[in-house]
Amino acid sequence: MKQLLTFSILFITTLFFGQNTKNSDAAMFFDSILMPVNMMEYFDPNEIESVNVIKKDTTINAVLYHGQLYIASKNPKKYDFIGLDQIKSEFTKIKSNDVIYMVNGTLIKDNIETFKLDRNYILEVEVTNTEAHYNLRKSDTKFDIINILGKTKENLDNKNNILIRGQEIIGVK
Repeated sequence: MKQLLTFSILFITTLFFGQNTKNSDAAMFFDSILMPVNMMEYFDPNEIESVNVIKKDTTINAVLYHGQLYIASKNPKKYDFIGLDQIKSEFTKIKSNDVIYMVNGTLIKDNIETFKLDRNYILEVEVTNTEAHYNLRKSDTKFDIINILGKTKENLDNKNNILIRGQEIIGVK
């Protein structure tokens, strides 16, 4: 009886805790380039010509995807995709590998190696060090934060605003 109970407990735990290496997302292709699904929010919907969905599981680079999503743009030659490491080397002077990436203030947590942005989408690249943050100055870990600002309506409006500060009112006597 003891052996039966032990065997059943081991069997049940292997069923519950056995991890599959399946990806729950679909493989997304933008103009025939494999892209992570979290990049979808950085595409202009007005530039999409067609979307084709295939509900067949596929394996790409030893990763199982549940379906395929093909997105065709109106002008495929318009896009020049670069990775986050290329953005770091071209837009900043950072030499260390300890970097946290953000796009429009949102932290990039997944698919850092495969994440790509259109070079024309980038408005500005801001670099902040841990020395600039009061809570992180005393920490032993030092890293840089790269915030990539895209050409969104809010970022373009903030870029074009001019703030005038002063005590006097100009033109009033």
